Amino acid sequence: MSSRVSRKFGPKKSSGQRLLIAFLLLAFTIALGARTDPVILQAQDPAPGPGPDLSAPTRTASRAVTPPTSRADEYLISPEDVLDVYVYDVPELSREYTVSPDGTITVPLLPKPVAAAGLSPDQFARSLEDSFRQSGRLSRPQITVSIKQSRLSVVTVEGAVKSPQTVPVIGRTQLLSVLSQCGGRADDAGSTITVTRGDLALRSLAQEGLPASPAATVEFKKLMDPNDPASQFEVWPGDHISVERAGLFYVLGQVGHPGGYNLMSVNEQVSVLEALALAGDTTSIARIDKAMLIRKNPKAPSGREEIALNLKDILDGRSPDRILQANDILYVPVSGGKRAVHSAGAVATTMAAAAGAAVVYTRF
Repeated sequence: MSSRVSRKFGPKKSSGQRLLIAFLLLAFTIALGARTDPVILQAQDPAPGPGPDLSAPTRTASRAVTPPTSRADEYLISPEDVLDVYVYDVPELSREYTVSPDGTITVPLLPKPVAAAGLSPDQFARSLEDSFRQSGRLSRPQITVSIKQSRLSVVTVEGAVKSPQTVPVIGRTQLLSVLSQCGGRADDAGSTITVTRGDLALRSLAQEGLPASPAATVEFKKLMDPNDPASQFEVWPGDHISVERAGLFYVLGQVGHPGGYNLMSVNEQVSVLEALALAGDTTSIARIDKAMLIRKNPKAPSGREEIALNLKDILDGRSPDRILQANDILYVPVSGGKRAVHSAGAVATTMAAAAGAAVVYTRF
């Protein structure tokens, strides 16, 4: 019987053989279990040094990290910004990311979007590193973030400047420098500039203990005076500059300096006699009793109305002195009886001025 059993199952194994078989089975089981572990990308430090092993999970890994307070002049990420994210040793993740309207970006391998708006580039880089460590996808992440493109890295200039545009700026910049890049003030510019503050300016001014009102007004006259503190007025990325458009009035015909003159502000009132004084008064061949005020009037058939003026009566106080409006034209004709005693050149100049070929005089 024993011989039949031996022939059926083979020779009896020794204790050493049984231990070897058990060891091989245990090793195979461990290897099979290791295949179920998640894949971990290894982003290594450029120069390892002493410090804690960040690859090992800790109990505090899931705790939110509070970003440090940003500096007053540090740029904060905004929705629709384009960020250049570089992950050391992981080219698959290093590329440009656009911040969504809700202020987050979606990064491969991370289970949910990461908040970016309101953080500085350095703060956001640290937040990304923490998110990768929590997910277990990067054992030792090294990330840098820079602003590739931002709608808040410019100052918007509109109104009475020669070239309204958005001006790229880096940090705080003098207002006069921004206006010069727009070609300076236009001919119909008023006397004031309104600066509407962005978030960066409000934070910076508040942290410096300076008045942080949402809007500030600067006078052109003070801005152009190097001895006035207002000449050093500064703006920040995200600010909006509006140059007041006061409008022009024109004095044409037989005056000393025919042309256009800018109103100093939208509220300035210039009378007919004041306009004549600015234009160098009437010439010796002017017909002062037949002057005319041409004013835009949408209700008139030709789109304008003509108001007769007797400058002699106004000078003598027998007629009221009218107030000019923006785009008004004060025209003083030539006297037919006196024209012949003057050269043809003077007549040609008068005709050109009346046709609108007038110089625009800027008043500061």
